[in-house]
Amino acid sequence: MVRYLVCIVSIVGLVSCAKLDDSPFIGMGTSAPALASPQFDQAMEQEAQAAWIEGNQIDTLVNGEEYFPVMLEAVKSAKRTITFETFVAVDGYVTYDLVMAMCERAQAGVRVHVVLDGVGSMKLDERYLTALRNAGVEVELYRPFNCLRLLHCNNRDHRKILVVDGKLAFTGGAGYADCWNGAAKGKWQWRDTMYRVRGPLVAELQRGFMNNWKELRGVDLKSEAYFPQLKRVGNMKAQVVLGAPCERGDTLGAGYLLAIDAAQQSLLIEHAYFVPNKQLRKALFRAMARGVEVDIILPSGHIDTPIVRQTSMSHWPELLAAGARIYEFQPSMMHGKLIVVDDELSIIGSGNFDDRTFFINDEVNVHVLSKRFAGEQRRMFENDLKSCEEKCAADAKARIVDLPRRWAGKLVEPQL
Repeated sequence: MVRYLVCIVSIVGLVSCAKLDDSPFIGMGTSAPALASPQFDQAMEQEAQAAWIEGNQIDTLVNGEEYFPVMLEAVKSAKRTITFETFVAVDGYVTYDLVMAMCERAQAGVRVHVVLDGVGSMKLDERYLTALRNAGVEVELYRPFNCLRLLHCNNRDHRKILVVDGKLAFTGGAGYADCWNGAAKGKWQWRDTMYRVRGPLVAELQRGFMNNWKELRGVDLKSEAYFPQLKRVGNMKAQVVLGAPCERGDTLGAGYLLAIDAAQQSLLIEHAYFVPNKQLRKALFRAMARGVEVDIILPSGHIDTPIVRQTSMSHWPELLAAGARIYEFQPSMMHGKLIVVDDELSIIGSGNFDDRTFFINDEVNVHVLSKRFAGEQRRMFENDLKSCEEKCAADAKARIVDLPRRWAGKLVEPQL
């Protein structure tokens, strides 16, 4: 339901954004350096406006049964600081546990800062916010709904960042609601992934949180309590890519485009909201024309925003005709965000595969250049395939009852 509200708010900005589909990315276009080359590193740094950081360890946490307990334990272990930013936080057991843990830590002297999106978290009971503030937690709502400032409200904070003591971080696709809990074995247990980050990259995720904290509070938290000295803890090279269109232009979409144009063998795409614009579709066609295998996992009818699925399906026939394989995840809503290129580059985080991500929302993605990490993502992808149904062009044909959503979706596609 939250996605429906966001879409309604978004329509107000349609006039200003209607031509985004025709806007070129900053990306490299038809030519891109090889993934293993220094030229690719340099090109991605330029496109993503983010430096590559060596010496990190990034662990994959699959579904709420894995990531919620680990994240809660991390919060409970905080000694100095906690920073937390998310799009969706609504009433439920997992939210209650997190709020109580933050309150306890704040009362114990830990400095706790929370940013919740004002639309995505509008259903959160006011008692949660009161409990946090009474315990000493600093809480900000990002651009709450205001009917007098609809264009302002169109920009949402879709980032998911948790940083504990400046040393341990989490990011990914999941919000805080009970639908994210469990193991994705039924329609009320969403399929999603979060990632635990250790090493120098944590400071970049902390800076991602500070980006919006400074906007909301006018304060830049720079002390050692938030940015301690960080040592190498692994051998993964990665970069944190901030999506902040008003400040930086398109960084996430440019990164996607460069990654797709660099692919030589395979592309794995697993995305909840897959509405590729013209530039990305052309990049996918170029990839398949040079022999790249493209496999795409999308949500089935369990999707929380049917208009997005219908709009996505309008692009299936040409993608399938070009050689893409498209699958729908059957057990529940698939909410993940993953791209794997040539089993070497992985793109994870909060960003979806749509223009709202690239040009409107505040997002955070992580690019990881690691064959071992990419191998883990491929195994996760292939495990999800076991619960998928492969689709064909006939499956994309709109039924009469689907036509209103299909037409409406095409009309507001740059806003989805």
